[in-house]
Amino acid sequence: MTTGKRAPPGKRAKRKAAKPRGAVASAPKRPTGLKKFAGTSRAKPAGEPREEAAKPRSAPVSRPAKSRRAPALSSKGAAAGRPPQGSRPRSGSKRSTQSRAAAPRKLAARGGYWRPRIFRMDELGADPANSPGMYEWRILAEGDSWFSIGAIPSSNLLWDLELERQAAIVNIAYPGDVIVRVAAMARNPDLRTMLVDERRGWQWHAILLSGGGNDLIDAADRVVRLPASPSTDADDYIDKARLADLVRNVQRSYRQIVALRDSGWNRQVPIVTHTYDYATPRNSGAKFFGVIGLAGPWLHRAFEVIGVPKRVRVALADRLLDALSEAILALGRELPAFHVVETRRTLVRADPAARDESGDWLNEIHPNATGYRKVGRKIADELRRHLPVPVRAVA
Repeated sequence: MTTGKRAPPGKRAKRKAAKPRGAVASAPKRPTGLKKFAGTSRAKPAGEPREEAAKPRSAPVSRPAKSRRAPALSSKGAAAGRPPQGSRPRSGSKRSTQSRAAAPRKLAARGGYWRPRIFRMDELGADPANSPGMYEWRILAEGDSWFSIGAIPSSNLLWDLELERQAAIVNIAYPGDVIVRVAAMARNPDLRTMLVDERRGWQWHAILLSGGGNDLIDAADRVVRLPASPSTDADDYIDKARLADLVRNVQRSYRQIVALRDSGWNRQVPIVTHTYDYATPRNSGAKFFGVIGLAGPWLHRAFEVIGVPKRVRVALADRLLDALSEAILALGRELPAFHVVETRRTLVRADPAARDESGDWLNEIHPNATGYRKVGRKIADELRRHLPVPVRAVA
């Protein structure tokens, strides 16, 4: 027989279902005569009737909660090159303002490095999560098919960059463009918008460029000629005056890009580019799903038309690339905040007789995923020397 007030029938039934007679209580009982309101810490005497409109125990508190979704960037925030205060996610936080699908992927095997989130220009603005300002580093990329998202090659250089911080790369390299000359890059209106336009552009932490290799490949049938008499010296097959004109044009276009950068609010933002690697002339073009030929081969076709002997083709292609690489390296010594990564002799060379993937090359002029990863690590090493240490957001 018990003494004191009995609990209401509904409460007694719940107690019996939850804990059979004789069970040992795991925690002290609340004082008799007090009940707790759902969703609040105030106590109410047991004798008072329960309110019919009381919220169920699982209902959320009525006061407004803070939204996890980042607000759209204001014009003031965009002009400052960063999102409004409080909208930037903390590094490594699980409660990021980015969606899980949009979040960069952390690489545990590489000591906690991050793969950057890569945006096309047309993806910006539709969703606040697709904002470069939501990331600790903002990087602009422009270039040829080594950078192109969704291009004919199965991979590209940007996919294999690994950085210590979460970074957004806005890639304005045109998808599917295999032959993009550096002069066209300098005239690209999207590049001007991203660098100079204070309404639609951004203040960048770094600019990645990939240009000059396609200029060389496209001009191979003009800078290569047969010598007056048969020769085994690759230099005898080069029209040196035309090659000099080619590299001067590449240098001039790079200077125009640097001048464009320094004409607006991205003045002196570090530019990082590279010198490519030695492509082997061979009958291996770009293919769709490895079966349907889409483009190329490039050097092989030009050398076949001209009639260059096979025994000098590899050396000839190397001399042409060396001339381009030295011209780009010279710009690194001339232009302000212009950094050139030496990427020659990084990749395993392709077999001249191979018609498909060979060494670190997917086809004649594009590396495979392993090759891009090797080059990407060198470029990431250079980026680390110039990217700022971001200031973490304060809650």
